[in-house]
Amino acid sequence: MKVIYKNKTYKSYQDLFNKEYENKPITLLTNGESNSKLKKGITKKMSVKIMHLLPHNEADELMERPVKRTLCAYAIAGNCWKTCLNTAGRGGITKKGETTNSIQLARLRRTLFYWDNRQGFLTQLHKEIQKFVTKCEKNNIKPCIRLNGTSDVQWEYELHEGKNMFEHFPEVQFYDYTKIPTRKVSEYKNYHLTWSYSEAKDKYAKLFDKVPYNKAVVFRDKELPNMFKGLKVIDGDKTDMRFLDESNVVVGLKAKGKARKDYTGFVIDAVQI
Repeated sequence: MKVIYKNKTYKSYQDLFNKEYENKPITLLTNGESNSKLKKGITKKMSVKIMHLLPHNEADELMERPVKRTLCAYAIAGNCWKTCLNTAGRGGITKKGETTNSIQLARLRRTLFYWDNRQGFLTQLHKEIQKFVTKCEKNNIKPCIRLNGTSDVQWEYELHEGKNMFEHFPEVQFYDYTKIPTRKVSEYKNYHLTWSYSEAKDKYAKLFDKVPYNKAVVFRDKELPNMFKGLKVIDGDKTDMRFLDESNVVVGLKAKGKARKDYTGFVIDAVQI
C-alpha cells in the first residue's frame, strides 16, 4: 500500500516506519486541552487525558497483515466503524496529494504497540498515568482519563502486574463510551461507561432497556429531541465529562464527519422518533 506523507512516497506503512520512526519514542496519552470537546469540560479543579488508537481492524488493514484483529468488538453489530470519529476534525485532514497525516500515524503506532508488545504498552501506560497523577496532586486537581478515544478495548481485563489501571489508580476518574452491551464494570467505582446505541441491527437495538448505563445516541438533526424512548435527552456535545451526567438519560450527540451521511441505523433521525 503506497503511502504519501510530507512530500515523500513510501512503498508501505512499514517502509515509512522503518525510515522515519525507528527507535523514536511515542506518547500514549494526549492532553484534553488539545481536543475541542474535552476542553469544554475542563475546569480549574479537573484535568483530562485521552488515548487515541485506531478503531476496529484498521491497524492490521493498513499494515496489510493477513489476520485482521479488532479493537472494537461490536464495530460491525453497531455499524460504527465506517463513520468512526477517528476521521473527524484534525484527524481527517490530509494535505493535498498526501494519504495520511501525523495524527493517524501516531494512532497507528500506538495501536501496533498495543498489539505487538502488550506488556510493554501497559508498562508505559502505567508510567504515563502515574506521571499525570503526580502532576495533578501537586496542583490539587482531579485527574480524569478516557482510554478509549477511538477504540473500544475492555480495559478491565488488561492487567499490569496483576491489576488493571482502574485498580492501580483509584484516585483517577476513568470514563469511556462503549458499544459492548455486556461489559460489567460496576465494581470499579472510578470507571464510568456510557453505552453507544445503534439501530443498525434489530438485535442490538432491542438491548436499549437492558443495558444499565446511560445511552449515547447520535442524531442527524441540528436540534436534539427532548425525549428518546421514554428517557430525557441531554446535550452530550456541551462537555465530554460523561461521569458528571445524571443517571438514566440519553446523551444526545449531533452527527459529525462521515456520520452525517450515515443511513444504516447508527445515526438516528430525530423527526422519526
